[in-house]
Amino acid sequence: MLDVLRGRSWIAHCSLDRSIRCLILVLILSAFGAGDLRAQEAGPRAVVSTFQDTLLATMKEAGPLGFEGRYQRLQSAMESAFDLEQMTRIVVGGRWAKLSEAERRQVVDLFRRFSVSTYANEFSGYGGEQFDLGDDRAHPGLGTIVETRLVLKDGAPVELNYLLRETPQGWKIVDVYLDGTISELARRRDEFASIIRSRGVDGLIALLKKKNEELAGS
Repeated sequence: MLDVLRGRSWIAHCSLDRSIRCLILVLILSAFGAGDLRAQEAGPRAVVSTFQDTLLATMKEAGPLGFEGRYQRLQSAMESAFDLEQMTRIVVGGRWAKLSEAERRQVVDLFRRFSVSTYANEFSGYGGEQFDLGDDRAHPGLGTIVETRLVLKDGAPVELNYLLRETPQGWKIVDVYLDGTISELARRRDEFASIIRSRGVDGLIALLKKKNEELAGS
């Protein structure tokens, strides 16, 4: 009888142990599922807000971090928030279709580094600035504009509006408008277009490499 009870106790213990393991597994999978769901459901405002939070935190530690530290902090945040490949295609323009796959990868990688380096260089200190998140407006055929302001301790606020489009990976930033209207992407496209016309894609690659070196060393 004792052996039977011991057997039942062992079976019950195993069943309980399996139940606990199953419960832990379910909780882990649920957590991952919830994380994926939150990522998928993150709307344009959430994408911009999360990026600006990282940017502001980086600015507050800008000095101790140095350029390389700021770059590392901002790299993952920008790769998550921005559609850098799409942005590269836009700034290259019609010449993009003529590039080989290897050239496309190289230009995208260089433009990605250039974009992150630009932020790491320009936001290199903190003087009490804050970001204010404003309204978001859908523009059919264009995307969604999220309005924000960089509030300066001394001086008028600077409007920074973000254009986002929905992608298979969620909402992504594809352009930033300084003072609400000046397209950063259009400015870069104008700058790069003359290089591509005169020197081709090799000229653009050389220019991006030079700019990346200058930003890292400045």
